[in-house]
Amino acid sequence: MRYRKSTHPVTADHRPEIDIRSLARHGAFKRPMKYPFQGIETDHDHIRLFTPGNRQRPPQIIAVQWRRLTFGERPFLICSRCNKRRVYLYFDGLFAYCRVCADLRFLSQRKRARTRLLIRSHRIRVSLGDQFGKPGDKFPPRPFNRKQRGYRKAIAALRSIESKYLNATAITHRNLYRERDELGRFIAEEIDTQTITDEGET
Repeated sequence: MRYRKSTHPVTADHRPEIDIRSLARHGAFKRPMKYPFQGIETDHDHIRLFTPGNRQRPPQIIAVQWRRLTFGERPFLICSRCNKRRVYLYFDGLFAYCRVCADLRFLSQRKRARTRLLIRSHRIRVSLGDQFGKPGDKFPPRPFNRKQRGYRKAIAALRSIESKYLNATAITHRNLYRERDELGRFIAEEIDTQTITDEGET
């Protein structure tokens, strides 16, 4: 039976994740702890991951590796498929793997470059108090609680992002009046055609 390919594939934003930093922040590795709603049991050197609603199934054992820093240690999860240190593991209902092994993409990676630039521009404008500004509009004034240095940095980033967006969406005069064939492809201009013919004859 053939299954239709999903138009909107599942991304990493829609999968429940296991964050090692959040667990360490709550002291999950100082002593054995249980998180029944997430199906997680922690120890100092590993994590047991149970399938929610099915305690009969054997748990997945995820190793925890500690990396020594200048002050203290930092834990990492070891992906059971690629054996690499990861901060996040994504749970698909049965097992948890890293984003690369689970073949997941971020939601922003499913968008076009112009859309990503537009989202970044809108995010910076909202941080400056401009809710409805668009690329090409006047830059918003500095908020009263924003330092001058941070404001100049935000404006520089906004100017760079919006210039890229306007260049990507600009309609050039060269392609505006060129004819297309039945497949939507641009037809070569007469000068280009004549040049190609002359070169072929010589």
